Order: sequence, then structure tokens, then C-alpha cells
Amino acid sequence: MLLRTLPIAAAFALLTSPALGDDKELAVKAQAAFKTHCYRCHGQDGAVEGGVNYITDLAKLVGRKKVVPKDPAASRLFRRIDDGTMPPPGEKIRPTAEEINDIKKWIAAGASGGDAVPTRTTITTADTYNFILADLETMDRRTRRFQRYFSLAHLHNAGLGDEELQTYRNALNKLVNSLSWGSKVVNPVAIDPLKTVLRIDLRWYVWDATIWNRILQEYPYGILEDTTAARAASVGTLTKVPLIRADWFVATASRAPLYYDVLQLPASITEVEKLLRVDAIADIQQERVARAAFNGSGISRFNRILERHDSAHGMYWRTYDFDEPPANLGDRLNGNLVPDPRNVFAFPLGPAGLAEFPFKHAGGEAIFALPNGMHAYYIMNANNNRLDKAPQAIVSDPKRPDRAVEAGVSCMSCHVTGIIPKADQVFDHLAKNPKAFTRAEGDLIKALYPGKDIVLKQMEDDAKRYAETVAKTGARVSKYEAVSTITLKYEADLDLETAAAEVGQTPNQLREKIDVSETLRKHFGALRAAGGTVSRQIWLQAFGDLTRELRLGTLFLASLNGPTNADNTGEIDPLESRDGTANQMAFAADGLRAVVASGDRSVRLWDVEGRRDVKRFVGHTGSVWSVALSTDGKYAISGSMDGTARVWDMYSGLQLQKYADHSSLVSAVAFNPNGKWGISGGFDGVVAAWKVANGEELWRLEKLGTVTAIAVDPTGSYLLVAANRQVHMLELATGKTIRTHGKFTAPVVSLSISPNGKWYAAGGDDGTTRVWKLGENAADYTLAGHDGPVRSVVVKDGGKWVLTAGADSTVRLWDTSMKKEAIAVFKKHGPPVVSATFLSNGTQTLSGDRDMTVLPWKIDKFMGPRPMQPPEKIELPAPEERIPYAK
Repeated sequence: MLLRTLPIAAAFALLTSPALGDDKELAVKAQAAFKTHCYRCHGQDGAVEGGVNYITDLAKLVGRKKVVPKDPAASRLFRRIDDGTMPPPGEKIRPTAEEINDIKKWIAAGASGGDAVPTRTTITTADTYNFILADLETMDRRTRRFQRYFSLAHLHNAGLGDEELQTYRNALNKLVNSLSWGSKVVNPVAIDPLKTVLRIDLRWYVWDATIWNRILQEYPYGILEDTTAARAASVGTLTKVPLIRADWFVATASRAPLYYDVLQLPASITEVEKLLRVDAIADIQQERVARAAFNGSGISRFNRILERHDSAHGMYWRTYDFDEPPANLGDRLNGNLVPDPRNVFAFPLGPAGLAEFPFKHAGGEAIFALPNGMHAYYIMNANNNRLDKAPQAIVSDPKRPDRAVEAGVSCMSCHVTGIIPKADQVFDHLAKNPKAFTRAEGDLIKALYPGKDIVLKQMEDDAKRYAETVAKTGARVSKYEAVSTITLKYEADLDLETAAAEVGQTPNQLREKIDVSETLRKHFGALRAAGGTVSRQIWLQAFGDLTRELRLGTLFLASLNGPTNADNTGEIDPLESRDGTANQMAFAADGLRAVVASGDRSVRLWDVEGRRDVKRFVGHTGSVWSVALSTDGKYAISGSMDGTARVWDMYSGLQLQKYADHSSLVSAVAFNPNGKWGISGGFDGVVAAWKVANGEELWRLEKLGTVTAIAVDPTGSYLLVAANRQVHMLELATGKTIRTHGKFTAPVVSLSISPNGKWYAAGGDDGTTRVWKLGENAADYTLAGHDGPVRSVVVKDGGKWVLTAGADSTVRLWDTSMKKEAIAVFKKHGPPVVSATFLSNGTQTLSGDRDMTVLPWKIDKFMGPRPMQPPEKIELPAPEERIPYAK
């Protein structure tokens, strides 16, 4: 009955179309056919033939226009399968007619994506640094300074599947080993479950801090993250930027001049030959070379000579390339045209100085084996001096945007098997034209040009050894070489999804940010339109503006790298700031003064109202990151990257004591309630209590992990230590553990204990604050709202009121009884806020940011009427005579 009520065409479509329930079945069959016949070359282990490494991802085949839904004839992928060109004709196992029909039916039915794509876990920059910190904490502390990291997280966030990401891993593996003077192939190691963060050890490739800093000079995406994990990573690895993007590295370190500099190649091929223990002149004179000369190399526009030498690491091939002579060139002598020295068939001997009539080459390339068996590349002019790019009049690379042959990437793209096999033509030329040369010349030519069979065998043997080495990197010897493929992908235009992933945003978030920012609209307005893109160069040019507008962090400047340590493995102080950035503040009870831990190695006494230095306490030899005041406000304690904690007299500015038994950044300091003890904790995993009078150690705990914060109970009973994503409660007198909270998802970076010691709070790198009542294991309240680390937390009044300050430049007031959002948010700071406190009057707060701006905030209107109450009773230890401080 239904068919009689429909138009004929509609009824026919209903009869011939698969039912909706069949879509999934068709997708499964199509996917199975692709997996059987195409996956080996288009996804397996990162294989990327034809630039396709996602053949089993049906949705991407549609999204990237390899398949046109409901139109098999317009689908390029299907046409190639149908006409027998895919798989390639040489493949023995072919798709059956039934499998081809399954693919056709799947496309005709609309090319369903099959099973729903599982929700993808976004990997944030904070997650990445947490992975790094966890990885570093598994190592001996001395080993950490050699570690560096590469990230694929933004590509994962952009939706790339594991097969696609494996192509990037293969490219990274191949490139770092192609930039190595180490004796073995050693691939980067994944440190996270999704294999998006990869670690190297500088020693694997015979790199050092100079090499890494040279890489950072070119790195445009360096952002100094304001998280504890990022700082701990910098301290452990001794570099401001221990993490860079893998795709950028592949696309940039594979191109000169960075390629040459990372590989540490000198400015002349003659000097390179010395590194390889090659004496080219002696090899030619003593007939230890094998040459092949020919026309039509496919790269060189005219003649080319290949010349093989044995080297310390296997083979060393170099070319002599010739520019093409003008058609009308020639001087006549006795009525005969003099042959041009650029014609290798007339002048096969040379170069100049090694033959009476030498050839005249314009330049050349070199390919040589590294100690691990990978290949390195070099381009030089006729004088053997290094070139970044070869002259296009001589050679060209159609894959590069400007068609120029670039040292590194062009050579990898062309020489995928090593030296390209070419048959010599000079040996046969001599045989057919023996009178063209003297007998002596002919004998020498035969010695240097042993014939195509011998040279081709050498090429074949070298290629076999190279293929075996490349296989160790996970890459393949194939037409679509991994490094050059990834370079082209990186250099391509960015669409909204890719751009958003690169800055840790969703597409909608980035579009909204562009909509409201005039600056971003000027640069990236094209992304607001459907299908809009921006070029990679525009993206790079405007990345600084993007960083500021999105408040991504502080843009890294390579010019601000500090001095390196004696063994050239890293910076002496990777956290040092030359502009006196505030890293932490401790406020006097009346709010008139603040003591500031400064990035310029000083401790500053700051006049809050006057906004000026009262005095500076000088003595630390590294940046200062922690500071605290004694209860009476007469003394300050500070902790520094120099591994010391120091006590200062606030009146005179003199140093009274130094505790020097830390081996890394002293990240947290405190006094005990009567001011006679100093407590210090560091990134070396140590917490120690010691006498202020003489520095004598009272107790010491080790191997806690990275210590990030300390708070002392005002009643003198216990202290809290944040380390290794945990909060430890310790007896103040002995250091013995009372209880431990965590592990949490992110490091704890700030701690506070209420005046009566009955409540305490911990702020985390993930923007979360937890509040406990003394004696309980589970947190009573969890406060979430900061977009970034909670750098400061204060809890008071029986745990009801909590003040937090964060790297998101906000200060938040919480009423824990409401258990929801902050009841008020203070947003007048520009830079990240490092410290905040309640003033003793109970109606105001003070907060200080990285730029030394201290701002008051009147909060009584948010707290409501407050009945008069007696002050909370604070039980201090029995008073004792204060021991005179040691001068």
C-alpha cells in the first residue's frame, strides 16, 4: 500500500537503498576490505604511502575527500581500487569482486563512519608537564639534566588517530638519529599512556646544552608555564624549555641551517672529511675511489659525477654537479671547437689540481654514514664551502615550496634508499672512444671509473645497510619518506580545528576569542568563515599576539637564556628572571609591608602603599622562590635555586643564618611558631628542620619527591608538606608522619592552616582547592573555579572562609558552607597572582602578582554581618628566652 502512494522514483530508491540498519554492516565490510588490502601501506606502523595513513578511519576518508558519499564514481579511492591500481599491480593478494562491491555499496549508501567515535581525551599542557615530572621522578637526580621532551599532544587533540601519530613518531625517530654522532640507533621513549610525550637523553645523540639552546633559538612556540610541574621540569632538566613540539622539530631541524648546527657540521666539506677520516685527494691519487658519471640524474640539470670513498663509519659519497653551458659558448682554436670542461665525457678527470685537464664543476652534495648507520647530507659550492640551499640553476626539488634543494629535508626526500642507483656511462664511453684520451688518461679513467656493475653493487650494498638501519627507527624506506612528509604537513595552512588544538582550545573557544579580539580578528579573521584557513607563516608571525590575547603564559625568549653550568648540560639557573619578577610574597599582619621572593636573586622588602623597595636582602646566588615571615614580623626566611635557605633581619637587612644542605631549588620555607626553627623543603625531595641560631639540623626527611609547599600549625603541633601530588602531615617536633592525603591528579602548590590549627587547605596546579578538618582523611570541601594553579590559599574562621589566588590572575573568596562557586571574584590583576592574605582587620585582603603589584580588596560586603566573637584561642609552646641569632 505504501508503494502505491509514493512517486515511482521515490519508491525505486526505497527498494534499492539499504535499510538504515545495514549502514553499520556495510561500513564494517568496507573497513575490513581496507584493513586487508590497503592498511599495510596506509597506516600500519605509521606507513604513509600516498600521504594517506588513516585508511581504516572511514570518517576521515570522507572528511578528507578521498570518498564522496553516495557517489562511488566521484570517489578517487574507489576509482583506484576499481581500476586495479590500488593495491599496486605487483601485490599478489587482490581485492575480490565481492569486496570491491562492498566498498561501492558502502559509498553509495552514504559512506557511514561505522561505530561511533569514542570521546577523545584532551591532553592539556598541564597534563604534559605532569607526565614529565612523573617521568623525571623515576630517575637519579644527576640523570635528569640530560633529559628533553617532544610533544604530539596538540596533534592528538586535533583528532589524529594513532596510525597518523605513529607517522610523526617515525619521523622524529628517524630525524634525531640522523642528527646523532652516537654509535647506536636510539629512539625517543613515550612516557604517557597515549604516547604523545616522548623523551630523549642528550647523551644518546652526543648533544649538550649548546645544541639544545641552538634549537630553542629557532623555537617559536616556547611558553613559560606558571605551574609547579613545569618549574620542576625546568629545574630537573636545567633548561627553561625542556619540551618542544615534535612536528615543528621535524620540519625545522631537518632544514639548514639548523640541520647543520644540530649535527655540528663545519663550514667546509674538507673539514667534514676530516671528521670522517677521509682524505679525498689521497684517495683519488691512490685510486681508492669508485666513480660513476652520467647525464640526466633527475636532480642535476646537466652532468653529474658520483664518487665513493670509504669512511670511518662506512661510506662517503659526494657528487660533482655541473651547470649547463650556453648553447653558443665556444672559442675556436685552429678551426676546432674546444670542448667545455663542464662536459664530463670530455673531461672525466679532476677536480682542479689532480688532472692536467680537469672538469669544472659548480658544486655538489655529500651523503655519508654516521656512526649509527644513518645518513647525513651536505651541500657545497665549487670551493667546497657549505650551502643551505643548492643553486636552482644546477639542481631543484619540486616538492619544496620554492623548488630549491635544501640540505637535510630535500636529501631525505630524494635519497630514500641512500645513494640513488645510477649506471656509469664514462667507462663505456671510453671503450667506444679510446682515441679521445691519451693512454695514460685512459688507464686512470679505468681505475677511477670501474664500470657500472661494480659501482651499482657498491650502491646496492650501501642501500641494504641503510635500509636495515632505518628499520630500527620504525620508519620505512619508501617513496613517501617520513621526515619530508611530516615537514610538508607542518608547513600546510591551518584550519580552525588544527589552529585551536595548537593553543589548547576547542574550535568554538578559539572562534569566540577571535570574535571578541580586534587584534586576533586582524590576524586570524579568515578562521571565522566556514572552511577558512591561515598560512603557517601568518600563524608564526602573530603567535606572540595570540599568546597574550589568550593568556597562554609568558612567551619564551631565547636571548634570556642564562649561563650554562661547567659540564655544559644546562643552565645554572633556568628559573632566573632579569626583571625582578615576584615569585612569592609574605605580608606583614598590618599589610603595610611585604617580603618578596624575587627572580633576580634578591629578597625585597616592599612598601605596599608607596609601591617601592624599602631595602633588598642580597646573598642568594640563584633566583628566590620562597619566603616567609616570623610570627613577630622581625625576621624573614627565603629559599632559592642556589640550594640554600637564609634567615634575614628585617630591620638591618643582614643575613643571620644560612642552611645549605639542599641540592636543588628550595621551594618552600617556614618558621616554627616561636621563630627559633627554620623549616625548608626543596625539589631535591628533602624537608629539614634546623635551628635558626646556629643552623644545626634537628630532623631531616628525604625522598619525598618534589616538595612544593610547607605550612606550619600556629599552635606548634604539626606541619604540612606538599610533595609528589600528596599532602603529608608531620609532627613538628620529630618529622614523623601522622597521615598522608592523596595522590591527587596534579601537584599541590599552596598550603594553609587556620589560626587554631583545626582546619587546613591545599591548592593544586589543576585549579582545585581542598579543605580538611583536622583528624579527617577525606576533604570536607573541594573548591573548583580557578583556571590554572592555585598559587596561594588562606583558611580562617573555623574553615568557613577560604581565600585563594591563582595563575589565572584572579583572587577568589569562598564560603565553604555553600560548597559551590566562589562568592566573589577579584579580577583587577593583570599578571598571575602569587600570594594573597586576609588582613588583621577582617574586612580586607591583599594580593600580589608577578609584576609586584599589590592590590587591596574590601570583602566585608560579601561576608555579611559578623557578630562579635572572642578571638580564637591559640596555644603556643611555653615561652622561652629567645636565643640570640648568629651573625
